Order: sequence, then C-alpha cells, then structure tokens
Amino acid sequence: MKAADGYNKLRGGYYTPVDIARFIVDWAVRSGEEQILEPSCGDGSFLGAIRGKLQAAGRKAEQIRSQVMGIELDKDEAAKAAAWETTVVNEDFFTYYKSDIEGKKKFDVIVGNPPFIRYQNFNEEYRTIAFALLKEHGFHPNRLTNIWLPFLVLSAKALKENGRIGMVIPAELFQVDYAAEARLFLSEYFESLTLITFKRLIFEDIQQEVVLLLGEKSYGRKGIRVVELESLEELANRGLSCLMDAEVKVLDHSREKWVKYYLTNEELKLLNRLNHDERITGVEELYEVNVGLVSGENDFFLTNKDTVCRYGLEADTTPVISRAEQVRGILLMEEDYVNLANMGKRVYIFTPGNEPLEQLSESARRYIEWGEGQGFDKNYKCRVRKRWYHVPQSWQADAFLIRQANLYPKMIVNCAGALVTDTLHKVRFREGVDGKAVASAFLNSYTLALSETLGRSYGGGVLTFEPGEMRRMRIPMAGASRLEPEKIDGLQRQGKYEEILDYTDSVLLLEGLGLSREEAGMLRRIWEKMRNRRLSRKK
Repeated sequence: MKAADGYNKLRGGYYTPVDIARFIVDWAVRSGEEQILEPSCGDGSFLGAIRGKLQAAGRKAEQIRSQVMGIELDKDEAAKAAAWETTVVNEDFFTYYKSDIEGKKKFDVIVGNPPFIRYQNFNEEYRTIAFALLKEHGFHPNRLTNIWLPFLVLSAKALKENGRIGMVIPAELFQVDYAAEARLFLSEYFESLTLITFKRLIFEDIQQEVVLLLGEKSYGRKGIRVVELESLEELANRGLSCLMDAEVKVLDHSREKWVKYYLTNEELKLLNRLNHDERITGVEELYEVNVGLVSGENDFFLTNKDTVCRYGLEADTTPVISRAEQVRGILLMEEDYVNLANMGKRVYIFTPGNEPLEQLSESARRYIEWGEGQGFDKNYKCRVRKRWYHVPQSWQADAFLIRQANLYPKMIVNCAGALVTDTLHKVRFREGVDGKAVASAFLNSYTLALSETLGRSYGGGVLTFEPGEMRRMRIPMAGASRLEPEKIDGLQRQGKYEEILDYTDSVLLLEGLGLSREEAGMLRRIWEKMRNRRLSRKK
C-alpha cells in the first residue's frame, strides 16, 4: 500500500497494487451477473479490475453500473473511482451500511482493502456507528479495535448464502487479542478460508505486514489453507495456480491465534495432542507472572555505578535488571550482577523510599533536585504519583521471563535478588516449586514450539509476550529434577542452544513423556520452521 500523502495516512487510505486487485477479483468474481460491493473503494483499483472482468464476460456498461457498487468517504477519491463507470457512493461505509445494507441488501461478492486506522484516529461519529453495528452482531469492540475489523465483519455479514469475500487485511488478524472474536467468527461463518501471506513486505512506505483473505460461505469442503509466497511478483506470475497445492487444514473454532496454520496437518495433530496431554504442566501451577517495574523515566531512575558513586546513592539504590541482554544464562548470580555494574551498565534503580523529601538522605535530595531540573518530574507516570521519585513495587521476582525474544524465550532464575523493569516479566514460584528445575525445563522443543503459537511477531521478527500469553505456556516437568541447571546455564551463555535442546528433549520428551525420536524431531522442526519464518521478517 502506498500512501498518497499525510492525509491518506491519517485516514488509513493506501493504494492497492493492481496485481493484488486483479488476483482477488479473478478469484472472487465467477459469473457476469453477480452483485458486487467494494466497501472502501478509494480511487478504484478493485473497481477497475471488476469492470475489466465483467467486460470480458460480455457485460454492457449499464449492466456493470447496476451490479457493481463502490463506497468511498473521501470526495476526491470517490470522483476518481467513478471514472471506472460503476456506481460509486460518496459516504461513510458504516453510515451507508446502517441505512441501506443492514437487513435490506445482500451481495454475491465483496472485495476490497479496508482502511487501517487505530481507535484514537477513527472519526468518533463513524466509530460510534461501526461499534454499535458490531455489538448488534455479538461483538465486543474496545479501544484496541482497528477500523479494518468492522469493515471485514460487516462486509461478511452482507454476503448472500453462497457469497465470497476477498480482502487485504493486516496480518494482525493472525495474532492480536482484539481480533480473537473475528477469528472465531470467520472460522464459523465461512466453510472455506484461504490466507495468502508474503515473505517480503509488499506495500511501500509502511512496515505493516498484510494477508489476502479469501472466504467462501459455501464450498463443500470445510477447512483453512495458508499459502506463503515470496513476493508480489510471485503472486502475479502464478495467479490462481498458487492455491492448488496448499494443504487444507481443519478449522479450529476458537479464538486462538492462526499462526499455527503455517504447520502441516501432521504437525498440528502432534502439537494439539501434546497441548491436551495432562502430563504436561500448565505454568500457572508452577509460577505467577506479571509485568516488571514501570519507572516513568529510565534516564533518571536507572543509573550506573559511576553516578551512584558521584551522588553518594549507595543506600538509595537497589540492584535491577533492565535489559534482556544483561541476563545471558538461565541463572543470574551475584557475580553476574557485579560484572554488569563494573562494566558501567545501568543496573541500579533509584529507590529512596516513599517518604517526604525532607526525610530523605541529603544525597537523595540532591539527586531528586537534579532530576527536577531536567523536568523528569513532569512526565506523566511521575506526576500522577503522590511522590514522583518513588516507583511503586509489588512482589519480589524469583525469576525473569524474556518479554521480547529473538531466537527463543527463556526464564532466568534471580539468584542475585535484583528488581526488574517492564522490559522483562517477573516470576514468583509457587510454594514448593524448584525454580531452577522450571527454568531448565522451559528450554525444550515442545515449549519453544508452543511459544511461537502463543506470542506475537510483527515486521521486526521479535517474538513478544504479554503476561497473559506467558500464562498459557506449558512445560513438561517429568524428569526435570534430573536436569543440571548449571550445565544448561553454561551452554546458554555460549549460545549452544541445540546442545541444550538435545539434552532437555532426551530427558523430558523421550524419557519423561515417552515420545518417539521422530515425534521429538518433529517438535524441533516445528519450532525451527516458525522461528525462521518470524526472523525472516527482519529483512
């Protein structure tokens, strides 16, 4: 999608490449007599492709105008779209939907490229109508809901019994929580779904990864298929033939993320079996997980050894871990912390106490005065506190979890007693749980494969986890007490993750769960496949 200008970016309007419009129209339009809607037609990329296909089918100009409708809010764009000699309505889609489509009109085919506009930039008048319509259909939109979602859902609702939809949708559909209801809806509403993804970003000027969503209400064979292409050029060269060899998978009627559909049916079957294996422990039986400290101004609260010494803050600071690269192994020892401090890393957090200024040490007061001179006390998180210089704390972390993982997530046992910021998640083990055994067992091919289906990855390739996603992890703990944490810690520090997995898979998967070597090997390949696909987004 190429933005025409700043205004188009604000309204979420991006031009659809001709090759994409033609592909979707070639797939969706199958006769010369279908009623067709483009709900966000812009300058008419899809309308041009539709007109060309209908003309090839022998339809006359007046027939095309009577059966093809485009809707576009922007007056200038609507005027451009009208040049394709179809019916173009210059109005907000949701307003028009409520007055002229809902309960009154159905379409055989709906195609388009809905706007991508976040809640705060979504015109309140139109947002109110869109959200009200979604609620009437049983959805629960919130402040995270992007405008593309009501476009997609309401368009689907406007299809006839045998209708088809073809849309350009952000890849967020696969994984974000606000699209969970949409995933469940689509899996139940359409008999057949096809998702076409690309290894390269295909729209200029934006880093948003997109998918082509093709849905058929009546198909004869239920399921979902994911087609992954290298680039837009491959789509243009192969055309509809790219759909022929894709494996059809059983649609899971749930709100779960769809990244798992990159796997084969055999791989899905194994992963699903283990996801329901009662011998594998859900992590909520092992530990609690929550966000770390939110300082409100890291340049003030996080400091290094030199600053601590210069201001005399030894009694007013506490050890802290503030970056994932500061924890290389699976055990954070006191020696590790001392080495970080001596290297000048910002591993001290200012903790003068929740006391009036006059009751603090002279050193702390002097440092706070410096911070106020820099304006740090005016930051939102700071100014809403009773005392801006006091960072609220809850329970002490027994361990940390990587929030944004590169190769894979891991757990680090907090043997140094450090605090942790929200760049990592904090962990508190349940009573009687051996934390070192948990951190050791966390690194196995099954748990890492599962993590790729639970986390979220965007254009940069990083796998991100919120606490709720981490709470859904599962760890095979049978045999975990026999693992050697110090051995795994040493291998992790050397980057020898394959040796770690060979070791832990042997103990936990082969011996503990009784999996065959073929099954354990498949789990490793599942993880590698999904990890490599994610990491390819960096390029």
